[in-house]
Amino acid sequence: MSQIPNESDSDRDGAAGSENRRDGVSRRQVLTGAAGAALAAITGTERAQAQYTGIMPGGGTVPFRLPLGALNYLDRNQYAHNMEVVSFIEGARTAGGEPLMAMWARGDQRLLPGRRGWVDVSDPVNPTTVEASSRISGCVAYNTELRRWLMIETAREPSTRPNPELPRVEEDYPERRRRALGYDGLRGIRVYDITDPTSPDLLDEFSTGDTGTGTHMNFYDGGRYAYLDASFNGQLRMDDRRRTAGAAIMVVDLSDPMNVREVSRWHHPGQMRGEEEEYRKLIWAGTGAARTSVHGGPVVPQRIENGGRYGYFGYGHWGFFVFDFSDIRNPRPVGQTSWEFETMGGIPYHSVYPVHATNRTPQLRDIIVTLPEALWGDCREPYKPAKIIDVSEPSDPRVVGLFPRPNPPEEAPYTDFCLSRGRFGTHNIQCWVAPGTSRPEIVVFTHFNAGIRVYDISDPTAPQEVAYFIPPRGGQLEDYDSYRRGDSETVFVEWDRNLIWLGTNEGSYCLSTPALGRPVLERQPIENWTQPHLNRGWDS
Repeated sequence: MSQIPNESDSDRDGAAGSENRRDGVSRRQVLTGAAGAALAAITGTERAQAQYTGIMPGGGTVPFRLPLGALNYLDRNQYAHNMEVVSFIEGARTAGGEPLMAMWARGDQRLLPGRRGWVDVSDPVNPTTVEASSRISGCVAYNTELRRWLMIETAREPSTRPNPELPRVEEDYPERRRRALGYDGLRGIRVYDITDPTSPDLLDEFSTGDTGTGTHMNFYDGGRYAYLDASFNGQLRMDDRRRTAGAAIMVVDLSDPMNVREVSRWHHPGQMRGEEEEYRKLIWAGTGAARTSVHGGPVVPQRIENGGRYGYFGYGHWGFFVFDFSDIRNPRPVGQTSWEFETMGGIPYHSVYPVHATNRTPQLRDIIVTLPEALWGDCREPYKPAKIIDVSEPSDPRVVGLFPRPNPPEEAPYTDFCLSRGRFGTHNIQCWVAPGTSRPEIVVFTHFNAGIRVYDISDPTAPQEVAYFIPPRGGQLEDYDSYRRGDSETVFVEWDRNLIWLGTNEGSYCLSTPALGRPVLERQPIENWTQPHLNRGWDS
């Protein structure tokens, strides 16, 4: 029998003690003493680095993997519940919801922006296209002071779309940055007089900054001020890197549309590079899965120049904001909230819609409907529900209701919209400026591959789905960009005729539903718009 030597420092450093140590650190050191330095050594450089980089190199972020049950084809069937198709116009996608005002009208003629001009929806049974001498897009609003129709078009640098070869977008970032730096076009807005809708007259080009990406989805209802979703500085963060810079808010004065002037701007603390202490407070900061950008200019229900005060908008993963614009040169946040179960990915607050409450619906006063936007197809990011927010106390906005998650029809060849290919989630809501008197309890919005959905929010804490329409899927599975968005994009509701216009990648549908009432299929002039101040000086 060999003698077991007494434990000594020299023995612990030798082969006999090799099972109890690694990298020159003994088990006893780890258990009893020099825990700090010893632990770093026993775990090795790789494990020590993991304390700073996370368990997975590069981190776990969206997009997730394709579900195994996803269809290997696109469903060409059409589905409907409590809705009927009035008409369809191929190749012309009507606008609506992005932005929140889109219709031009004179007499009994009604026009909605299309891909290459206008879609004349005056006769809903037989819509037609109307050519224009320049592109039609952006806010379409009647200026009651000037008695002219104006269009505020966004101008921004081109963006690179994700594709199967570069699915995470950030891999494409050097190329995106090169394109951005090489872009020499306008970053800001263009203001047109479209009193003659077929011949837009450019009045002014306004730059929001030489760097940044320009503007995206702005708010202008025909008053003095426009509220911009403005990327005015290339140093504004965009964590998910879908664009080279994020956006903040900017207010501009349009009292003279030939000389647009900046009034004020504001960005979230931590959004500008260099504001690291504030940025790190965002729990998804630096993950590549956080929307560190505003989406959509503030919606201001009452014009500030007429005594209004508050505006509402979404600021990505920083949440939903209430702003006080009473001092228009120094706007300030007064309230903020975020759903307590918020997740990474997507745009948590894409569309913000203040409900037009009436004496008949007092429970809907100070109610805001907010929609997220799904960004990745095939549910490759967490699902986000649309929300109802109570702003009766501006300093304490509260999420009081969630919209139900849509389920596919029983006859569909998939058990969940996650499996039907393309994006699944909300996108655009009905326009805030629309003809007629709105039904406050009815909310209509597009849901990408789940079509268009109609909800009753009479009880804002428990929205109920009352109708839907899912158009046949367009595109080809081999062409990712042709189907990735899921078809149903935009929506516009004509409250005075009980009609819904759905814009898809294949064309536009005119729809009706008993939830709105009997459809009016004849031409007729617009007597009033959805908000009283829009009718002061309205020249029908």
